[in-house]
Amino acid sequence: MSGPQHVPPPPNYPPTYTPAPAYEQHHPATEHTPTKTRWFTGIRPVWNLTAAGAALAPLYEGYSLATGAGTLLTDMVNTGHPSGAWTIDIAVLTATTYINHTRDGWVSRVLLIAAVLGSVLTLPWLNVVLRLMTGATT
Repeated sequence: MSGPQHVPPPPNYPPTYTPAPAYEQHHPATEHTPTKTRWFTGIRPVWNLTAAGAALAPLYEGYSLATGAGTLLTDMVNTGHPSGAWTIDIAVLTATTYINHTRDGWVSRVLLIAAVLGSVLTLPWLNVVLRLMTGATT
């Protein structure tokens, strides 16, 4: 066996094993009728009302999440940094809106409502409305 060995060419006939044909079962397509949801159920009224109640519930010495955010914003405006206060408020509103949009949860809705109510309740025009309605100054 000192000489070169020759490998014979592969056979020219088909292989003896042929796989069995695979059969697929096809079911007739069932028509999917979309369920009609009412607009009122799509906005989740109970969920939003309970989230608003949780955002306004007094947790710590009479402060809720919304009044805490509003008090922080009012203090920043009154100490001489109104543009920074409203910039931070817009950043908080943007962050809570993004969190509420990406996560489908009740806690994210509570945080969004607290941020919105804290911002709306500290707007300066509310003092004007209070003065016009009651004559009292704050």
